[in-house]
Amino acid sequence: MRRFVSPITWTKDEYLTQFAEEANAEIDQIGENALKELDEAGARIVDRIESRMQAFEESVELNKVEIEESEKKVADFKGQIEKERNEGLFFKNLGENAPVDKAKAREETERIEQVTKTSAGSVIIRNIYLGLIGLVVIGIADASTSSTSDWRKV
Repeated sequence: MRRFVSPITWTKDEYLTQFAEEANAEIDQIGENALKELDEAGARIVDRIESRMQAFEESVELNKVEIEESEKKVADFKGQIEKERNEGLFFKNLGENAPVDKAKAREETERIEQVTKTSAGSVIIRNIYLGLIGLVVIGIADASTSSTSDWRKV
Protein backbone atom coordinates (compact mmCIF):
# COMPACT_ATOMS: atom_id res chain seq x y z
CA MET A 1 0.00 0.00 0.00
CA ARG A 2 2.88 2.17 0.49
CA ARG A 3 3.83 1.93 -3.05
CA PHE A 4 0.41 2.89 -4.13
CA VAL A 5 0.03 5.84 -1.74
CA SER A 6 3.39 7.30 -2.49
CA PRO A 7 2.90 7.85 -6.25
CA ILE A 8 -0.55 9.31 -5.62
CA THR A 9 0.87 11.61 -3.01
CA TRP A 10 3.60 12.68 -5.33
CA THR A 11 1.21 13.43 -8.14
CA LYS A 12 -1.04 15.30 -5.76
CA ASP A 13 1.97 17.10 -4.34
CA GLU A 14 3.14 18.08 -7.82
CA TYR A 15 -0.39 19.13 -8.75
CA LEU A 16 -0.74 21.27 -5.60
CA THR A 17 2.72 22.83 -6.11
CA GLN A 18 1.89 23.67 -9.69
CA PHE A 19 -1.49 25.07 -8.58
CA ALA A 20 0.20 27.23 -5.91
CA GLU A 21 2.80 28.51 -8.36
CA GLU A 22 0.10 29.38 -10.90
CA ALA A 23 -1.92 31.09 -8.16
CA ASN A 24 1.16 33.09 -7.03
CA ALA A 25 1.89 34.05 -10.65
CA GLU A 26 -1.71 35.18 -11.14
CA ILE A 27 -1.62 37.18 -7.88
CA ASP A 28 1.67 38.79 -8.92
CA GLN A 29 0.18 39.59 -12.34
CA ILE A 30 -2.92 41.09 -10.71
CA GLY A 31 -0.70 43.15 -8.36
CA GLU A 32 1.44 44.42 -11.24
CA ASN A 33 -1.67 45.30 -13.27
CA ALA A 34 -3.16 47.11 -10.26
CA LEU A 35 0.04 49.11 -9.72
CA LYS A 36 0.22 49.92 -13.41
CA GLU A 37 -3.41 51.12 -13.41
CA LEU A 38 -2.79 53.15 -10.24
CA ASP A 39 0.23 54.82 -11.83
CA GLU A 40 -1.80 55.62 -14.95
CA ALA A 41 -4.69 56.97 -12.86
CA GLY A 42 -2.25 59.06 -10.79
CA ALA A 43 -0.69 60.46 -13.95
CA ARG A 44 -4.14 61.35 -15.33
CA ILE A 45 -5.08 63.04 -12.05
CA VAL A 46 -1.82 65.00 -11.97
CA ASP A 47 -2.35 66.07 -15.60
CA ARG A 48 -5.87 67.25 -14.80
CA ILE A 49 -4.68 69.14 -11.74
CA GLU A 50 -1.87 70.77 -13.71
CA SER A 51 -4.20 71.81 -16.52
CA ARG A 52 -6.69 73.25 -14.03
CA MET A 53 -3.88 75.03 -12.20
CA GLN A 54 -2.60 76.49 -15.46
CA ALA A 55 -6.11 77.65 -16.37
CA PHE A 56 -6.47 79.16 -12.90
CA GLU A 57 -3.13 80.99 -13.20
CA GLU A 58 -4.15 82.36 -16.59
CA SER A 59 -7.45 83.58 -15.19
CA VAL A 60 -5.61 85.15 -12.24
CA GLU A 61 -3.30 87.01 -14.64
CA LEU A 62 -6.28 88.22 -16.69
CA ASN A 63 -8.01 89.35 -13.50
CA LYS A 64 -4.87 91.22 -12.39
CA VAL A 65 -4.67 93.00 -15.73
CA GLU A 66 -8.36 93.91 -15.55
CA ILE A 67 -7.96 95.16 -11.97
CA GLU A 68 -4.94 97.29 -12.91
CA GLU A 69 -6.84 98.77 -15.86
CA SER A 70 -9.83 99.49 -13.62
CA GLU A 71 -7.61 101.11 -10.99
CA LYS A 72 -5.98 103.25 -13.66
CA LYS A 73 -9.39 104.31 -14.97
CA VAL A 74 -10.52 105.16 -11.42
CA ALA A 75 -7.34 107.18 -10.78
CA ASP A 76 -7.79 109.05 -14.07
CA PHE A 77 -11.44 109.68 -13.26
CA LYS A 78 -10.57 110.98 -9.76
CA GLY A 79 -7.92 113.25 -11.25
CA GLN A 80 -10.39 114.57 -13.80
CA ILE A 81 -13.01 115.18 -11.11
CA GLU A 82 -10.45 117.00 -8.94
CA LYS A 83 -9.37 119.14 -11.87
CA GLU A 84 -12.94 120.02 -12.80
CA ARG A 85 -13.77 120.76 -9.17
CA ASN A 86 -10.78 123.10 -8.88
CA GLU A 87 -11.70 124.85 -12.13
CA GLY A 88 -15.27 125.21 -10.94
CA LEU A 89 -14.16 126.65 -7.59
CA PHE A 90 -11.78 129.04 -9.31
CA PHE A 91 -14.45 130.47 -11.57
CA LYS A 92 -16.98 130.45 -8.75
CA ASN A 93 -14.63 132.49 -6.57
CA LEU A 94 -14.13 134.99 -9.38
CA GLY A 95 -17.85 135.59 -9.64
CA GLU A 96 -18.69 135.73 -5.95
CA ASN A 97 -17.53 138.32 -3.47
CA ALA A 98 -17.72 137.27 0.15
CA PRO A 99 -19.40 139.80 2.43
CA VAL A 100 -16.81 141.86 4.29
CA ASP A 101 -17.05 142.18 8.05
CA LYS A 102 -16.42 145.85 8.74
CA ALA A 103 -15.25 145.30 12.32
CA LYS A 104 -12.62 142.79 11.23
CA ALA A 105 -11.55 145.09 8.40
CA ARG A 106 -11.13 147.98 10.87
CA GLU A 107 -9.07 145.79 13.24
CA GLU A 108 -6.87 144.68 10.35
CA THR A 109 -6.36 148.29 9.26
CA GLU A 110 -5.36 149.34 12.79
CA ARG A 111 -2.93 146.43 13.07
CA ILE A 112 -1.33 147.35 9.72
CA GLU A 113 -0.99 151.00 10.83
CA GLN A 114 0.67 149.91 14.08
CA VAL A 115 3.15 147.67 12.25
CA THR A 116 3.89 150.50 9.83
CA LYS A 117 4.62 152.93 12.70
CA THR A 118 6.91 150.38 14.37
CA SER A 119 8.79 149.61 11.19
CA ALA A 120 9.00 153.32 10.29
CA GLY A 121 10.64 154.00 13.68
CA SER A 122 13.13 151.24 13.09
CA VAL A 123 13.84 152.63 9.59
CA ILE A 124 14.66 156.05 11.08
CA ILE A 125 16.99 154.51 13.66
CA ARG A 126 18.64 152.40 10.97
CA ASN A 127 19.21 155.49 8.81
CA ILE A 128 20.78 157.33 11.77
CA TYR A 129 23.16 154.42 12.42
CA LEU A 130 24.08 154.23 8.73
CA GLY A 131 24.86 157.97 8.74
CA LEU A 132 27.09 157.60 11.80
CA ILE A 133 28.90 154.61 10.30
CA GLY A 134 29.40 156.63 7.12
CA LEU A 135 30.95 159.51 9.13
CA VAL A 136 33.33 157.12 10.87
CA VAL A 137 34.36 155.55 7.53
CA ILE A 138 34.92 159.03 6.01
CA GLY A 139 37.01 160.04 9.03
CA ILE A 140 39.19 156.95 8.78
CA ALA A 141 39.59 157.41 5.03
CA ASP A 142 40.50 161.09 5.46
CA ALA A 143 43.01 160.34 8.19
CA SER A 144 44.65 157.58 6.17
CA THR A 145 44.97 159.69 3.02
CA SER A 146 46.18 162.92 4.67
CA SER A 147 49.13 161.47 6.47
CA THR A 148 50.96 158.60 4.86
CA SER A 149 53.85 158.23 7.31
CA ASP A 150 52.19 158.88 10.65
CA TRP A 151 49.77 156.14 11.56
CA ARG A 152 49.40 157.20 15.16
CA LYS A 153 46.61 159.63 14.31
CA VAL A 154 44.42 156.92 13.02
